[in-house]
Amino acid sequence: MTASNYKGEFAIRVRGLKTAFGPHVVHENLDLDVKRGEILGVVGGSGTGKSVLLRAIIGLLTPVAGEIEIGGRNKSEMTDEEDRLSRRDWGVLFQDGALFTSLTVAQNVQVPLREHFHMSQDLMDDLALSKLTMAGLPIDAAVKYPSDLSGGMRKRAALARSLALDPSILFLDEPTAGLDPIGASAFDELVQELSRSLGLTVFLVTHDLDTLVRVCDRVAVLGDRKILINAPLAEVRKFDHPWVQEYFGGPRARAAGIEKS
Repeated sequence: MTASNYKGEFAIRVRGLKTAFGPHVVHENLDLDVKRGEILGVVGGSGTGKSVLLRAIIGLLTPVAGEIEIGGRNKSEMTDEEDRLSRRDWGVLFQDGALFTSLTVAQNVQVPLREHFHMSQDLMDDLALSKLTMAGLPIDAAVKYPSDLSGGMRKRAALARSLALDPSILFLDEPTAGLDPIGASAFDELVQELSRSLGLTVFLVTHDLDTLVRVCDRVAVLGDRKILINAPLAEVRKFDHPWVQEYFGGPRARAAGIEKS
């Protein structure tokens, strides 16, 4: 499935979502739409459940209530096999990269290929090199291990793995965390370029104001257990909520080029 196979305006729709850990409710009656082909930035204060929301959408966490649609299909109505096949259509980059330390970079990229397809080693090698190049890594990175790479290169290797199955949706959890400003800027530019050239929908959890300014088409703000607002940045910064005003109106926001009206 590619982005062009999706019917309708939205790649992801969430309705009435409730997530909880025992008695602790993280989200309740949460609604969210992610448009096809957009880069959506998801922000919120500590403990608002940004990563929890991502994990619920991709199926690593079972919601207490609510419905999640990806590509126009309701996850709760899928059979196990349909759900497994649908996972080919998304790539995920976790905050720490989650690379297998005992595998080379190329072998890491090949993990999803081995899981979903039967193909020759030569073909997997060619595909791995293609994805590494797409992620901006040199060819010689293929034979290295994650421990041999800088933080920025590990992020790119993890991104290459997330692209292995030619997904139409990318889920990125704090992709620039731990990177220096130059590395973070380069990674943002790469994500934007991939989204535009491949028609990717990007669900991007971040706390980085520079990332919001540089690449996000819309920003969804988590707070009070739900999405407070989901709109272009210019609208979000005017939203009347204490956390939103503090986050988007402080000195860091001004340094990132977010001007108060």
